[in-house]
Amino acid sequence: MTSGTRMVTYSALAVGLVTVSTMLLRIPIPQTKGYINIGDAAVMAIAMLLGPKIGGIGGGLGSALADILSGYPHWAPFTLVIKGLEGLIVGLFASKQTRFFSRLLILILAGVEMVGGYFLAERFLYGFGAAVVELPGNLFQSGSSIAISLAFYYAVQRSFPALTGGTGKMSW
Repeated sequence: MTSGTRMVTYSALAVGLVTVSTMLLRIPIPQTKGYINIGDAAVMAIAMLLGPKIGGIGGGLGSALADILSGYPHWAPFTLVIKGLEGLIVGLFASKQTRFFSRLLILILAGVEMVGGYFLAERFLYGFGAAVVELPGNLFQSGSSIAISLAFYYAVQRSFPALTGGTGKMSW
């Protein structure tokens, strides 16, 4: 399989995985017409394993598609950018780290980007009060996704060392 074919295939799988994981568990937030989900765990894990391109594509398109399919199409443009950046940040920096603490700090940075991005979008759409109401939910979503993605990442790394070439990043 050529490198381009692998890129398209892995990107499509990432979009599907992020879409499904985002739609799997949704906790609605009436004030902002949004929802809390575990899709960020998939975005982060995919970006750590497959790098910035697939992390950004999977995070942005997969999460935006979940918004559209779940009846939240007004969030899709914001989600495309916010989750795409999240996947890009994790893929650019966390996928290259060998130390747990460094990887954790980068995931926290990506989580802060997600929380801050949605805060700005919510403020734009619904005002400051509604954005503040959703802040604890987004912080919970970010923190739980960091924990889940790290557990998944290390499980894959430990269980399939040939797949990751011992580096923790999937080899092409």
